[in-house]
Amino acid sequence: MTSVLPPFVQAASGSLGAASANALTYPLDLITTRIQATEKGTSIRKQIHTYGLSSLYDGIGADTSATLLSSFLYYYVYSFLRALVVRGNGKSKAAMLSLPQELAIGYLSGIASRSITTPLNLVTVRLQTARVSDDSSPQGGTSRFTAVCKQILREEGLRGFWKGFSSNFVLSLNPAVTLYLFQQYRSVMLKGKERASPPPGHSFVGGALANSIAVIMLYPLLLAKTVVQASRRSNSTNSSSQGPSIRSSLQGIYTTGGFFALYRGLGAQLFKGILRQGTAMMVKQRIEQLVVQAYLRQRALRRIQYKG
Repeated sequence: MTSVLPPFVQAASGSLGAASANALTYPLDLITTRIQATEKGTSIRKQIHTYGLSSLYDGIGADTSATLLSSFLYYYVYSFLRALVVRGNGKSKAAMLSLPQELAIGYLSGIASRSITTPLNLVTVRLQTARVSDDSSPQGGTSRFTAVCKQILREEGLRGFWKGFSSNFVLSLNPAVTLYLFQQYRSVMLKGKERASPPPGHSFVGGALANSIAVIMLYPLLLAKTVVQASRRSNSTNSSSQGPSIRSSLQGIYTTGGFFALYRGLGAQLFKGILRQGTAMMVKQRIEQLVVQAYLRQRALRRIQYKG
């Protein structure tokens, strides 16, 4: 990401792109989460037949809010930190940074954004998996979000909203690696003006490829995080007992199903990622292009007025 636009513009375009992609792929995201959280087979056709069409959008409000906030914070912090590093190195704003610098900036940006949005992500997972688990939270009405929040607070306290957060210390490499690979795609595949402002097709393909590679690298940890966040403390257990951890979830999945079980739902995750990341990058780049065009038109008008 070598855009020279201000951090706020990059953050706004990134969050709007991510939200658009999220709305487009949400049913697939919900199915993927249910595959990851449970060992039961599931499909879109089965979900519609059992629970109706509306069930494919369980938790979309919470997820969209989390996506907007997370993407805005990530791109804002990323562009801000990157500008500081570039300025310190005495380079131009569009200069390429080294691999360690790019990954470090992306990693810190990921930690910052996920620390704020983890509670919303947790509630989203609970809403998405409520229909396929033995959960007692309400299945309809406008109070589902509030009911899930109260349930988490009652069962696990305030710290329960950051359940599975420890995995983010590794998973935050995902957006960092994705952005770095996308940047490398631009430098290798594009030239001249297209490198600075990629066409929609290249933005989609580059974003999709970069995200797919990053997901494959970190998928077992992503799976374990979903399992941990979807788990609920049983009323029959001791109140002082702890729920599953990332490590115990990984061990349990491996023990039960072997190595390939660690990649349960990978196909759906990759397909979702291709559509989501590709669309997000495409929309983001398009918004930035429109902002630049609007700025250039405004500057041209000022020059005409000044000469007149």
